[in-house]
Amino acid sequence: MKVGFAFGCACLAVLAIAPSVHAQMSPEAVAALQAPVDVKRSQEVETVPLVPHMGKYAIQASVNGVERSFVFDTGAPTMISQELAEQLDLKVIGENTGRDANGKEFTTRIALVDQLRIGGLTFSDIPVLIADFKISDPNGCFIGAGVIGSNIFPGSVWHIDGEQNVLQIAAEAHDIPGLQRASADIETDLHIDGYPYAPVFDYAFGSFEDRALFDTGNSDTIILFDRVTGDKRVQQAIVAGSRTEGRGSHGVSAAGIGATTDLLRFELDGMNLGSALPRLSATTRNAPPSLIGLGILNRYHVTLDYSADRMMLHERDRPAATSVYPGYGLMMRQGAVKVVQLFEGSVAERAGLRLGDEVVAIDGRDLSEQPGACGVARWLAEDRPTQDASTLTVMRDGAPVEISLQRP
Repeated sequence: MKVGFAFGCACLAVLAIAPSVHAQMSPEAVAALQAPVDVKRSQEVETVPLVPHMGKYAIQASVNGVERSFVFDTGAPTMISQELAEQLDLKVIGENTGRDANGKEFTTRIALVDQLRIGGLTFSDIPVLIADFKISDPNGCFIGAGVIGSNIFPGSVWHIDGEQNVLQIAAEAHDIPGLQRASADIETDLHIDGYPYAPVFDYAFGSFEDRALFDTGNSDTIILFDRVTGDKRVQQAIVAGSRTEGRGSHGVSAAGIGATTDLLRFELDGMNLGSALPRLSATTRNAPPSLIGLGILNRYHVTLDYSADRMMLHERDRPAATSVYPGYGLMMRQGAVKVVQLFEGSVAERAGLRLGDEVVAIDGRDLSEQPGACGVARWLAEDRPTQDASTLTVMRDGAPVEISLQRP
């Protein structure tokens, strides 16, 4: 789950543990990762509020009796902060080095928690990764206690409703009201190949075929691995005139901020998941795999049916309003708000905004006046003032300069 943009992307990649790494682990760690998920239910369908949080969703859960707020991230395994692990006095049984969403190496420790409770669900003897989130989130604004992720999904159906902001969890899809009678608009197989049991599925553009990950830790809608866009069959699905290029970072992930690189945004028409998706916004990332992100919930309810190895999309009754990318992205970096993405030909770029500029005010609102260490980050991520901002004030040579974003 990447963190931090005032608008747009953000993801902790699946820190998968390869078979070759198992040989370096204790037998206890290998057994814990391979053990089936043990879940007990207090009712047929568990309904859990999805709380909008910094451009993501958070849920309440308790770990060994300690209740905290966790980011709900389908694209990552369950992870907890070092601070929570120390509070719980967890025994470390192994270590893993994987790669984050920016392709950087990131080391975590492995522990077992006796009980993970989400509402009336109790998951027993669950492996968790212990991570130092201060690398990516020094003030604890975005991640907090950790991430509830895909390694607890097997054996259950996870229905994500972005219209009502609820997560429904059941043993079978027909147990969930609405799914009993509604056929999916789009249905595709899930390929669940072992820990962390990530929701991976096939997609295609004509004869081009690949696999992607459903990742609620990324705020965008479709995120293609950048090498995929070099294929002519994929290029044919990019809507003419929609392609915009820029420079900047793909965001902060577990091992820190991604390097400055070429960026691309566009509209895609006809991505096939068994049936064709309609025209949707898309961007790229510099590490595999391709993703469908949280933005898909603006149009569809998503059901991850691990009991039948399938993913289903049902169209919402009222799709959410489409957000227009403003052509630049802001992020809190070392106590200051910086321009971390800028696209060619955008109003902001033509007005003189520069990559790396420090922004001190938006529409005259002094960013230093936001309360607390997380006040600015929360305002940028949740209120999204950049979407319709008229002016940005940046610092140049020690003096404030106002940049007008009004279209001529």
